[in-house]
Amino acid sequence: MTLPFVVILALVLGNATKDPKKTTDSGTPTPRPLAPITVVAPPADPAAVAPCTTLLTALPVQLSDLAPRIVHPKPDSPFVVGWGDPAVVLRCGVARPVGLKPGSADLVIGVDGVFWLPIHQKNATVWTTVDRAVYVEVTVPLSYRQPPLAPIADAIAKVLPPVCVVDPKETDASKLCTNRK
Repeated sequence: MTLPFVVILALVLGNATKDPKKTTDSGTPTPRPLAPITVVAPPADPAAVAPCTTLLTALPVQLSDLAPRIVHPKPDSPFVVGWGDPAVVLRCGVARPVGLKPGSADLVIGVDGVFWLPIHQKNATVWTTVDRAVYVEVTVPLSYRQPPLAPIADAIAKVLPPVCVVDPKETDASKLCTNRK
């Protein structure tokens, strides 16, 4: 269960232990490692273990041009990953978004075949998948002009098939994402 977390942590720590004053072969200084961050972990949910573990193995180590970040989830959880500074944070297995209710399909945005419900906050937008077996939340600080959702959506689409539909024209209401728990 913690293997993907261990692999990501090893990659990050491997880079973090390099001497920040050393230079690369081209003579440019190597970047300093990013400071660890503390994040509230999603609640423990046995139903999230298998899909979240599968997703973590598919996520990119580096998110576009954002370096991986050491994350200290509270309480301890392998289902929290971060990249960049300020940190973009992914939490797998979160609760159903409060804003997901009948009629909210108009607010949902599709990215590479994965549907996300954005909730705007003071300093960030919280994007939560609504059409997969588990809810996956990505918090993106407002300082990013374009949220780096495409690589995450690609990983999600690769390993987690959709379990509901977003189309408001769907005649079978039981298939709609707004009606699932």
